[in-house]
Amino acid sequence: MKSSRSPLVRVSLILCVLLLTSCEGSGLQNLFAADSNADQWGASPSPSPATTTLPQTLRFPNATLLETQPLANDPNTIQTRWQASAPAIAIQQFYSEQFQQTNWRLVEQQVADNSMTLKGVGADLEVTVTINTATTNNTTEFTVAYRPTTTNGESAPTPSPTTALTPQTFSDLDAAPTPFQPAIRELAELGTLPTSGNQLDPNSPISRSQFVRWLVTTYNRFYEDRPARQIRLGTSNDDPVFQDVPRQHPDFAYIQGLAMAGFLPSPLTGDASALFRPDAPLNRETLLQWKVPLDQQGQLSPSTIDRIQQTWGFKDSTRIAPSAVNAVAADYLAGDLSNIRRVWGQTLLLQPKKAVSHAEAAMALWYIGNGSDGLSAQSVLQARRS
Repeated sequence: MKSSRSPLVRVSLILCVLLLTSCEGSGLQNLFAADSNADQWGASPSPSPATTTLPQTLRFPNATLLETQPLANDPNTIQTRWQASAPAIAIQQFYSEQFQQTNWRLVEQQVADNSMTLKGVGADLEVTVTINTATTNNTTEFTVAYRPTTTNGESAPTPSPTTALTPQTFSDLDAAPTPFQPAIRELAELGTLPTSGNQLDPNSPISRSQFVRWLVTTYNRFYEDRPARQIRLGTSNDDPVFQDVPRQHPDFAYIQGLAMAGFLPSPLTGDASALFRPDAPLNRETLLQWKVPLDQQGQLSPSTIDRIQQTWGFKDSTRIAPSAVNAVAADYLAGDLSNIRRVWGQTLLLQPKKAVSHAEAAMALWYIGNGSDGLSAQSVLQARRS
């Protein structure tokens, strides 16, 4: 029987066979080959730059990678989009724990209406995780954006909380109130009262920014062997919390860090003011408002002016700002180790708006704790000498 195929068809078939045979082992056949990495993360991601990769420890278990691409406005930042069959709170807890490991710092954690954001900084990487709290079909989508913490080979300058602190000697220590001098001398030996020279100027008002520097430096020095208790300093990559404390401010790292940790009233804590007033004198009620939450290691219980009058007996209790009431009330719990008793002694007047001197600020910082659980400069020095 004669074939029904025409000569043209037969020639075309022969040419196709010859073409495929000649292309064996060439790149053409790979065009139709299966991607061996297609199911590595549950999807075929866009290629990411070879220079920077997301550490395996920062990949949420069993999450599916949906997309990888550099940000259009910042090519140094790679953004990955993920999906996981887990609630948003589980993803938040995972990254919060990872960012508090030895080689990481959790520098920011915020909650909005439909999202949660965490930022962690490691030795050579900055990572921002944004979690969509509106789940769909029991799945949660989130993005992980990461970028190197160095630019042109130079690391962003970040003060260290515990290093480069050397013993100090103040030439005007004798001008401080006599009961304060031993405490100031011990703090000076720890190097936690940084000044521009060897003058403490003990009886002049301390500025708000300088007190925050002293507070964070002293607190981190006291807990230098317990990193989980330390205040994480702000970095030059952070968006400033306060409009009047830019990245170039000499105390930016300390103010930014204390604000991001929630110990300073700021827009992050719902405070309407975006100004810090770094050069304004620190007053008594503000010192208590900033330090007592660190003493108590957490949220303060709600209190009232009536409660303060019953405990402290201050005749000027009504002059205390509402934002400072809880701190003033909680300070009473520390007994004789409270800030008020150690700094201002037995008194029936708090004078909440009165400026705090350098010597008074140092005396307040000599002890950090709630009375039953705390550290003093003396105990820290003794531990170092033993």
